[in-house]
Amino acid sequence: QMLTESSLVAAIGAVIGVGGAYWMTNLLMDVTHGGANPIPSFIVFRINGAVLAFVAGAAAFSALISGLLPAYVASRANASAVLKDFGRGHSSRILGIVNRSLVVFQIVVTSILLTGSALQLQSIRQQQNTDFGYDTNGILSARLALMEGDYPDSARKKAFFDRALLQMRSNQTYARVALTTRFQMLFTGAGPVEIEGQQYLAATDRPNANFENVSSGYFQALGAKILEGRDFAEDDSDQKQPVAIVNAGFAAKHFGHDSALGRRFRTTDVNGEIFSPWRTIIGVVSDVRMTGPFNNAPNFDGTGFYVPFYASPTGAAVDQPVAPQFATVLVRPRPGQAAVTLSNDLLRDIAKLDPNLPPYFVATPATNLDGILAQSRVVATMFSIFGLIAVILSAVGLYGVMSFSVNQRRQEFGTRMVLGADRQRILRMVLKQGFVQLVIGLVLGLGLALAIAKVGGEGIRQALFQVNPNDPLIFLAVSGLIAVVAFAATIVPARRATRVDPAVAMRSE
Repeated sequence: QMLTESSLVAAIGAVIGVGGAYWMTNLLMDVTHGGANPIPSFIVFRINGAVLAFVAGAAAFSALISGLLPAYVASRANASAVLKDFGRGHSSRILGIVNRSLVVFQIVVTSILLTGSALQLQSIRQQQNTDFGYDTNGILSARLALMEGDYPDSARKKAFFDRALLQMRSNQTYARVALTTRFQMLFTGAGPVEIEGQQYLAATDRPNANFENVSSGYFQALGAKILEGRDFAEDDSDQKQPVAIVNAGFAAKHFGHDSALGRRFRTTDVNGEIFSPWRTIIGVVSDVRMTGPFNNAPNFDGTGFYVPFYASPTGAAVDQPVAPQFATVLVRPRPGQAAVTLSNDLLRDIAKLDPNLPPYFVATPATNLDGILAQSRVVATMFSIFGLIAVILSAVGLYGVMSFSVNQRRQEFGTRMVLGADRQRILRMVLKQGFVQLVIGLVLGLGLALAIAKVGGEGIRQALFQVNPNDPLIFLAVSGLIAVVAFAATIVPARRATRVDPAVAMRSE
């Protein structure tokens, strides 16, 4: 009978679970292939036959164990002892221990999954609320790739970009037009630098900095402010004099309260063997985040510098301007106009310049960011679903164990009440049993979560953005949620225990 009951429950659960898995797999395909930055089409998600067979086997094994183990314990018991034990209102001690252990295990798993889910959700929240230093919805960007067949050398690429700026700036639709090498306004170059006058004993002593090639008018297009010095002029070039504009963070990091104007620095390769020409700082601009809201590589931070669009920020000196093959064009709308409404105008202007040059990633930086974070949201959603299922399992398990315990101890509670125990004492007694299981489960679960964070170390930190894996607030929130669910699952059978009729209990005794 026990095996039949458990097999039926397991079969129903397995059917629902497998159906949900197929539905979630299709949803995952839609999300990952239909976003702004879809994964390659050859990457697909399907229900694997071997995995499905394993799941079916696991469900059958669970049904077998959950049905046979209690049956085996019951079959080994002495009938007289069982009747006597039941008469006193107590269930099998072994069965009680197994039930309570399973509830503790469920709380442990719930704690770990909820902690991971909370960390992921907090990380995405931090990414979405990152201050870029400019309005990410206020400009429109498009990526351009000059093919080698049409633009075989740097001179032709430069001629195209010069013509593009001249023609688009004459269009009264735009308030500002500029060029940059930053990809989707989220990714840019980075490398080691050395400050003139500083000594570096080893290559690893050199600080790292972000860098970006930009045209004149770039900072105006973003709405950034020149805090000191000047902006780039049209005739600034490496051949005339290598110059740079640094952000406020770079200036503060390397020069403190002293002015950065007129100071010089140069870039190097990672081994400190190839040097660029010394660059003179001509301006300091307000901090604008040069990369997306992702964790910086080791020894990197948000500091950086800008060079003229045709400059070569790394490597040895060159005798001619270097035009990039890939560039991003930025346009800022006139006041009162939304940036997203400029897409058709931007596409038409580029088509006039070169009808064989299709722009791509035409969007605001905010849209680009939303697409980049889509996969992180999928992971966070999956963690949340797993956590929710774990919470439900814990609540059902705790409720089931407490309800079973109350039913088995009805005579005991009635006898206690006849001997003078009031309802509040009975209520505290039952709640204490649930509280003990909750505390043991939370201590083990949160302890394991802390251990996983410690063992994972830098890998886990890199997977999270500006979130401490050991954040006490997250652990407190998880503890609070599980405690509320546990209390809700315990209070119903606990209150039922206080409504035991002593007369009925004594008659049964």
